Amino acid sequence: MAQRVRDSTEMLANLMILAGIIVAAIFIIAVFKLKGGLLGLVLGTMAVIAMIYWVREIKRVFNEKSETGFADMEERDWFYDLIEEEENIIFVARVPGPPKEIKVKVADGILEIRGGGGFAKKVQIPENVKLLEKSYLNGVLRLKLKHLKIEPKKTAINE
Repeated sequence: MAQRVRDSTEMLANLMILAGIIVAAIFIIAVFKLKGGLLGLVLGTMAVIAMIYWVREIKRVFNEKSETGFADMEERDWFYDLIEEEENIIFVARVPGPPKEIKVKVADGILEIRGGGGFAKKVQIPENVKLLEKSYLNGVLRLKLKHLKIEPKKTAINE
């Protein structure tokens, strides 16, 4: 799939270059027809240089998009909400993938989330929590975590 996207992006970039060359050629011909001589040559050269610059910029943008891909953009732009209540913590985030690929693990103050397409994130949360509820609907993961009450150990001192 990624190879097909890269091939179509490269073909689109090459098509843009060809269209740019055709537009530059038409512009040069029109300039020479209207303004002959040295002025026409200077204007035509400037048009070709500008067209080459913009075609290279367009190709660079296409190449950058095909190299980074969608998964990398998701990682950079991943946001979540961590809402602490008196007894519970609510965690809400967008996670890619079908429901059967969504895995959640809570251990030692780290919430580990795995989704489709190699998506994996770790979020620091308070320690001593356990997972109460997990729901996943339309790409949104919602977790309800409960604070565990740890009773201090009482030690009897014999006198």
